[in-house]
Amino acid sequence: MTMKIDAEELISLLYRESTRITPDQYRGWALEQLSRVIDFDAAFWGSGNRADLHFHYVNHIGLDDNYAMRLKETLSINPIKEAVIGNLGRPVNMTDVYKDDAFYSSELYHELFQPYGIERILAAGHFDHDNGLYSLISLYRFDREQVFTEAERSLQQRLVFHLVSAVSHAFFLHLRAGHFLQQTKDQATSAICDFNGCFHEVQPRFVSLLNQYFPERSDSNLPFEIPEEKSTIEINNLSVSFKPLGDLVIVSLRLLGPLDALSKREQQIVTLICKGLSFKEAARQINVAPSTVSNHIYRVYEKLGINSRTELAQLVDEQN
Repeated sequence: MTMKIDAEELISLLYRESTRITPDQYRGWALEQLSRVIDFDAAFWGSGNRADLHFHYVNHIGLDDNYAMRLKETLSINPIKEAVIGNLGRPVNMTDVYKDDAFYSSELYHELFQPYGIERILAAGHFDHDNGLYSLISLYRFDREQVFTEAERSLQQRLVFHLVSAVSHAFFLHLRAGHFLQQTKDQATSAICDFNGCFHEVQPRFVSLLNQYFPERSDSNLPFEIPEEKSTIEINNLSVSFKPLGDLVIVSLRLLGPLDALSKREQQIVTLICKGLSFKEAARQINVAPSTVSNHIYRVYEKLGINSRTELAQLVDEQN
């Protein structure tokens, strides 16, 4: 049995555990913690950058992966959606919109909720001005007799703010302190996005670079497509790196530097040499002759206008 906690304990837990839970797991974990304060059998947390609550980043407990699509397909017959949009920040109880007889005989109930055993609904909408995302956090009960109370509505209203705020805090900490994102001299900057290119957390310098190099972009989305796999591309004089993280992706921007003009083989050799390997050791690592490594390094020096390993190491340090 899950140990119950009060609202103050939940709020403290949400922020305290920010560094321990990875961003792709955080929202699901947060919903599980919410169930220790408010009783529910299932929950849905969807986000998108449109006010009509079309979701492209979804977490849930007690539901299956088809639920988000079924919810989307029934939005046109869902008056609860309109009530949520019209009352952002204040949870909507199903009974605010439907009398029980009308709800249980409705097309919406039979198409969406009944197949999942959902009998009671408490839904809260939230708009985040920092990243332009709309979110829906819905709590569901399978027992028709267990009606959500006014006290639970007030509790959810208070906690939704902290759920959204704690997620933003967790993502921010991950960008600042994540081991693979640590950069020297703040040359690179990052954002956490979903695969539709919507921001879930973004560093200010990232936005500045986008504004400078993509002046026609939309404020709420990346101005380029996100690949499904980890990769790095060059576009508009920027190096753009993508690192998938579950249903999210970490996007990093860096101004192109002199090392970007090198070939992939030359960059590989430069990396080995700057780790302190000799030509012979580097050659063994990539299965070539030491003279091949020497020739590559000579061409690298010519391309970069330098004359020593010290100057090369300095350039690598400045760009990374």
